[in-house]
Amino acid sequence: QRGGIYDRQLNPLAMSLSVDSVYAVPSELTEPKMVASLLAPVLGLDGADLLGRFQSMHSFCWVKRKVTTAEATRVRDLNLKGIYFQRETKRFYPKGDLAGQVIGYVGLDDKGLGGLEFALDEQIKGKPGRVLLASDARRRTFHSTDWPGIPGKSLILTLDEKIQYITEKALAEAVQRAQAAGGVAIVQNSNTGEILALANEPTFNPNEFGGSSASARLDRAVGWVYEPGSTFKLITIS
Repeated sequence: QRGGIYDRQLNPLAMSLSVDSVYAVPSELTEPKMVASLLAPVLGLDGADLLGRFQSMHSFCWVKRKVTTAEATRVRDLNLKGIYFQRETKRFYPKGDLAGQVIGYVGLDDKGLGGLEFALDEQIKGKPGRVLLASDARRRTFHSTDWPGIPGKSLILTLDEKIQYITEKALAEAVQRAQAAGGVAIVQNSNTGEILALANEPTFNPNEFGGSSASARLDRAVGWVYEPGSTFKLITIS
């Protein structure tokens, strides 16, 4: 189980939900072409591509991973022989694009690909469980030993959800007013150095990161190089 990410008030910013994934045992499909034609429109897949996977695999192939509840229900209603379900976890960002660049996003296999999800992936992802199977020459299992997985660690950020929302809204309005290509806003507690909000514009929704551009996913506040400018005058004065 991947650890969660929370703001300073323990409001969830990233969590893992249990969802269904659909897979097939092609050797059990009596009519692969018909099965592919039935599943493709239900799951939004290409029928020819799905049929090709059925024909090239023998004992296992994914049909579609991490499907929605509606999709899982429709597949179950088809009651197709050789089509099965497996429970997996799917990363979910309940606040949508709020602090998207800071939090980051994960891939299909729950590996961190951006932001804190990437930078602290080793701590957040935990360790998977293991199963050792003993089987005979006919592949019949007669003994098994399993070791449970270790859940990942959760993160509590210094960000404040409400301050982050207000900052992002103000930044978006300023960028639009100035007709700028983008912008950054950082809110800091000057007494402690804690970052209360870190906003980027343009932004993106980590739940649908595949449809966003690379520039939208970039955390400009920490990913760009800036000239010191007026902030360096403090050093000169000192």
